[in-house]
Amino acid sequence: MVVRRFFEDRHRRFGATREALDWSAHGQLRRFEVLGEVADFSGRSVLDVGSGLGDFLAFLAPRSHDVRYTGYDIVEAFVDHARSRFPDAAFQVRDVLREGIAGEFDLVVSSGLHNVENGGNEEEMASFLRKAWDAAKVAVAVNMLSARADKQSEGRHYYDPGRLLHLALGLTRYAVLRHDYLPHDLTLYLYREPR
Repeated sequence: MVVRRFFEDRHRRFGATREALDWSAHGQLRRFEVLGEVADFSGRSVLDVGSGLGDFLAFLAPRSHDVRYTGYDIVEAFVDHARSRFPDAAFQVRDVLREGIAGEFDLVVSSGLHNVENGGNEEEMASFLRKAWDAAKVAVAVNMLSARADKQSEGRHYYDPGRLLHLALGLTRYAVLRHDYLPHDLTLYLYREPR
């Protein structure tokens, strides 16, 4: 699998660092802030798909209380590191596209999960949104690279914001497209009820 090899290689090169996740400090924080605005996380169950090293849980901890967190990632080394970092949280090696999501969660979030070009990004994103929506009792928040980015890098996949909003509106009438926080990103919120 292209994506797994990409991140395993980065982990070998950079270790358990933000660089292994292919994020800058500013970009990661800003994406987490926007994901965190989807809803109040306090007292809720949260599934983080593509949880990496557990950084979103570290972001949530001082901002929310009593969060019941589960993280899925396809890279075993990331999951091992996250488990040692947060022994009270649940981290699993799981490929959502092939294995699905086990159970229901109040909130399902994902940050940059499908940004590495693999030839099937569009179909995988559509499948992921359906799986995330089916597992979410309150809302889904997912971010990705935007085709409206002011510059694009080779080996990355950039999504058309209008197409993604159309996919979201096919699942719920209560959808929000955020395209206002970084020059190369978009975030979708999907809600069960009006906000």
